[in-house]
Amino acid sequence: MSGKQDWTPWMKKRKAPVFCALGAVLLCCLQSSASTIYEVPVFTEEPVSMVQKLGGSVMLRCSAQPASAKLIWRLNGEQLSNGDLDVVLGPGSLLIPALTNLTLGRYQCVASTGAGALASVPANVTAASE
Repeated sequence: MSGKQDWTPWMKKRKAPVFCALGAVLLCCLQSSASTIYEVPVFTEEPVSMVQKLGGSVMLRCSAQPASAKLIWRLNGEQLSNGDLDVVLGPGSLLIPALTNLTLGRYQCVASTGAGALASVPANVTAASE
């Protein structure tokens, strides 16, 4: 009996646990990255109410976890798109460059994932009396 024949079955027996361990690590990594899609969003920053003179600028901020959560903004219950009423939507922010009567109101940030959606506390943007 040669040494190579005795050694080969031993190596085959040792490969199976190594491949199982590597498979388990890979599966764990795939599950953890996929699970963030199905986490219920949680706000880490919510917009706050502001008082500003007409013509002044207003910045509202919003952020949520997981980082994959999609954020949208609403004004008085209606979804805003970038450029609507001259508002500028950025990652985690809403900028009103020049406050007008049309941009006054109740703003909310809505965070959504595959697990659901969550609306922030409302932030009222009102005009300061001159």
